[in-house]
Order: sequence, then C-alpha cells, then structure tokens
Amino acid sequence: MDELTKERATAIVTLVVTCAVNVCNVLGYAVDAEQWVNAALSILSVICIVWAWWKNQNITPEALAGSNLMRKLKREAKHAA
Repeated sequence: MDELTKERATAIVTLVVTCAVNVCNVLGYAVDAEQWVNAALSILSVICIVWAWWKNQNITPEALAGSNLMRKLKREAKHAA
C-alpha cells in the first residue's frame, strides 16, 4: 500500500468509528472514542500486513510459475544488454 492509501484508510476508519461512537453516546451508552479508534486502526494494520505478505508471496503454483518466468526473462534481458 502506498502512503496515500494508508492515510485514506486511516481517515475512513477514524470517521466511521467516530460516527459509531457518537450514535452510541446519543443512545445513552458511554463509549470512549479514542479506545475504539485505536482498536480499529490496530485491526486495519493487521489486515494491511497480511495483505502485503499475501501479495508478495508465491502461494499458488501459478504465482510460483509466474515468478520463475519473470526471473528467467530478467536474466535473459541482462545477458542481451
């Protein structure tokens, strides 16, 4: 994820949690917004870490074959230059 995407995700999570906390407060439930924002951002962080790991790993046989092909093409390009 690039920096702008992370900032947008953080802003969206903060907005959603803040709105949910405000609704809870209106309904009579005392909720600490900071605690919920921190929890939501922690969950978002774990999701981003897992997604980045998944994207950069060759989990499936197809991904492994594609990675091997890409390495072969890069080696051939270096030798041709």
